Amino acid sequence: MRVQAGAGRAGMLLLCMVLAITMTGCNFKDIDRRIFVVAIGVDSGQVEGKFKVSLKLAIPQGDVTKIDEKMQILTEESDSISEALRRMKSKVEKELDYVHCKSVILGEGLAARDIRHVTDWAVRRRDIQLILNFAVGRPDALAVLMVKPPSERIPSNSLILAMSGQGTESPFISSVYSYQLMRNIYEVGIDPILPIIEAQKKDQFLINKIALFDKNKIQLVLTPDETRLFNLLSRPDLRTNLPAHLGNGMYQYYTESSSPGYRIVTPPEGEPYIRYTIKIRAILEETSTEEMITESMLKKIGQAGEGELNAAVTALLNKIRGSGLDPLGWGLHYGARHWNNDTEMADWERLYPRLQFQVKAKVDIKFSGMIK
Repeated sequence: MRVQAGAGRAGMLLLCMVLAITMTGCNFKDIDRRIFVVAIGVDSGQVEGKFKVSLKLAIPQGDVTKIDEKMQILTEESDSISEALRRMKSKVEKELDYVHCKSVILGEGLAARDIRHVTDWAVRRRDIQLILNFAVGRPDALAVLMVKPPSERIPSNSLILAMSGQGTESPFISSVYSYQLMRNIYEVGIDPILPIIEAQKKDQFLINKIALFDKNKIQLVLTPDETRLFNLLSRPDLRTNLPAHLGNGMYQYYTESSSPGYRIVTPPEGEPYIRYTIKIRAILEETSTEEMITESMLKKIGQAGEGELNAAVTALLNKIRGSGLDPLGWGLHYGARHWNNDTEMADWERLYPRLQFQVKAKVDIKFSGMIK
């Protein structure tokens, strides 16, 4: 029995050795043989139907204390994005590595035609993460990639910090990941949005607008103030300042916390409407008067802020409804609370153009910002 067991182990060991000889390696390349792609820009090509693809490359220096890292931009035009990337491999001596790619910028001209092709490619690409940020580049994607702010130590790091919220926390910036964009393109009852990045100078960009899409292309661009209100409605605890005018005085209050919510009401008689509630806890941040701020004055300022916020949000909601778009997902909300899958979305499409809005803001200004 011992002889048979020993022979069995020897045979198994021999088989493992034969299999190990026939196996290939993992084709690993050291970091000094790689160039990291940190951002991708896609524009419409000069020839109709072609894509102009740009890559922003971070070249490793090997010394983390270096202040100025090297950067390179490659551009190629082709019938497909994949073909453009393959051709660009012939322009560098090292392997293009996409594992650190965190941003895809779509040129405004391309976004005005169709974004589905690029989104589908980004989701399918095996070595690009589904948490990269999408945005629209103005005037085009290449101009945005060329921007290099003085504070940027790592190529494209300024875009990554701004778009992900890991750096600045701006009330005008919305982060849209690739999986969210893909979901909203194909989901019934919600339409996609993308932030707009404007290349103002060689060393400065501006992100303070949102583009609203149908399932294919840009249909509406919100102003900075509308963008801030949209973000106030779409996510909790937006940190921003909002105005209130009382008498001859101008006041600005800082939203320490905010909580938006809504309910779709379809009465048996009368027009359907959405009742929005916005609860804000705030701090008085600025005043144009020398008047002493008392507790009763804080209440009056809060009430004035409520009225202005109600009017501004109502105007924004009517503008969105007038465009026929649904970036806040009202249709998805309606469908989740009605149980006839065959007719609920058809009912919503008939109901949507008749929607009215009732907005009720509650601004509670707790502190005057002063020590008595």
